[in-house]
Amino acid sequence: MFKASITKFLIASLAILMTGLFVAALILAVQAWSNYALAGRIARLTSTDETLFDALVTVRAQIPKNSTALIAQDDPRPVIGATYRDASRKVTTALEALQGADFADRLQYATAIQTAWQKMAALQFTVAALAGHVRAERNLHAIDDWREAVDGLVDTLNTGSAAIGNTLRIGDPMIAEMVQIRRTAWTIRDRYGRQCSMLRPNADRSLPMDAMQLETWHGNRAIYTTAWDTLDEFLLRRGVSTAMRERIDIAHKETKQAQAEVDAILHRFDGSGKPAVASDEWTALCDGPFDSILAIAQQAQVEANRHAGAIRAASFRMLLVAGVDLTSVIAFAAFAVVNVRRRLARPMKILIGAVARLSRREFDEAVPSTGSPDELGSMAQALETLRVSALEAERLQQAMSRFTADASHQMRTPLSVLQTHIAVLGDLIPANDSACSSLQDIQEAADRLQHLLIQLLQLARADGGQSLDQATIDLREVIQETAAKHAVQALQASIDLRFEAEPRPYPTQTNPIMVNEIVANLIDNAIRYNNAGGTVVIGLYDDNGRHSVAVEDDGPGIPEAEHEKVFTRFYRLDRDQSRVGSGLGLSIVQSLAATLNAEITMSTGANNRGLRVRVSFI
Repeated sequence: MFKASITKFLIASLAILMTGLFVAALILAVQAWSNYALAGRIARLTSTDETLFDALVTVRAQIPKNSTALIAQDDPRPVIGATYRDASRKVTTALEALQGADFADRLQYATAIQTAWQKMAALQFTVAALAGHVRAERNLHAIDDWREAVDGLVDTLNTGSAAIGNTLRIGDPMIAEMVQIRRTAWTIRDRYGRQCSMLRPNADRSLPMDAMQLETWHGNRAIYTTAWDTLDEFLLRRGVSTAMRERIDIAHKETKQAQAEVDAILHRFDGSGKPAVASDEWTALCDGPFDSILAIAQQAQVEANRHAGAIRAASFRMLLVAGVDLTSVIAFAAFAVVNVRRRLARPMKILIGAVARLSRREFDEAVPSTGSPDELGSMAQALETLRVSALEAERLQQAMSRFTADASHQMRTPLSVLQTHIAVLGDLIPANDSACSSLQDIQEAADRLQHLLIQLLQLARADGGQSLDQATIDLREVIQETAAKHAVQALQASIDLRFEAEPRPYPTQTNPIMVNEIVANLIDNAIRYNNAGGTVVIGLYDDNGRHSVAVEDDGPGIPEAEHEKVFTRFYRLDRDQSRVGSGLGLSIVQSLAATLNAEITMSTGANNRGLRVRVSFI
């Protein structure tokens, strides 16, 4: 049972270890998959933001392109149609991207964009109607509502982009920063471009700005100037790429130069009604820094995409490593289970069976080899050596027991003859004859020899392991009969012999002959080594579900230090050397109790006097 528990413990420990490794690898794999999924989401959101920005740029480009065509071309309808189709295609793509994106309220933003687009498309007829007039009669203020609708759509697209940027800020700060740079660049391009669109009619007729236009112009200029300050602060950070730094520097210089030229033209607005500058020159001046400003946004988009790709690649590598780790753990666990079964479970099963046979004193079957030159193999060899030694010891013990029994039996006949002649001589020799004392000494020696022979026979039977047939007996009846047989001995020794038990049966599955010999030896010792006038009590009772018999006397007892020694054969206390006895009584009790799987305990008697020996039967 103990060996089996060790095997189960080792296998359970291995299972726990493998489970821990598996859980750790699984957690790593789950985390890697989570990171990989997050990286994929970041990449998709970055791509969606790029699509929104594309649509935003294309939609906003309608205003300068259509305005320039309306002023400079006799038939601007091809340009107007192309810009509308480009904007429609980009917005449709943006809406599709939003539908597949994964961020909060995406459908709400998609609906807002769709509504803004429908509003702009509904006003597209005003642009077409103005294109039908001759060039000299075209007044760009006629399409102010359309321009406002375009700006509204641009703002809606920008709002959707901002929502994506906020989501990316949680997922990855670097990408969120690139989105912010892109939005800042667009703010510069948008606010700078709005002054050009707003002042195009003024430039065409040299009309000074009214109060409302002046306020709007200052507001747009303040906004994009603040945006430039934001980009300048960004350049002070560590880790800004060289390409991004170059694009910001170039766009800033071009914007300052173009703005200075625009300011110079504004000072020439004298209300003459004549163009302050040619329409194509004004368009070129306004559009001049657009490409360099958009290059900032495009570079930010490139770096965001590159970083998202790097995150995804790193996450994939981690996922691959985690997958390899998880597979390795599973493979190792399978290998370990197979190896443990082959190298541990089977040998342990062999050893457990061998130990069980040895514990049952079954020495005929050899201990099989485990087949492995390891510790378990050495243990199997050691058990086989032990089996052979035990088999030889058992053979020698059986031979000695047979010799003791045979010798004791053979000596009983001459001893009986001797006792018969002693009895005859006792009748023939007068009591006052001097030979009577010698004859009495011979009689006592013969009695001691007879007692020794009886105990040797009992010991030989106990050592031989000859467990007689067991049956269900009433312990109370057997012990009471045994006690009654010692009544004469107790009377001759002036000992008060008592038997105490409840008046009920005490059924026990055991051998009555061996029980009788155990109790008889305990009673004999209690009477023999007690003082005259003493008491011996034989008690029968239940103890923790077992029937127990206790023999207690109030004699000199046995010192606690001698409790273990008195079970040694022929061992006698120094004080008892003059008493009749052989030193075998307790040895016989111990051997017989072991045969019956009974338990013996020894303690001091009541009132700290005498000796109490308890035998508990199953």
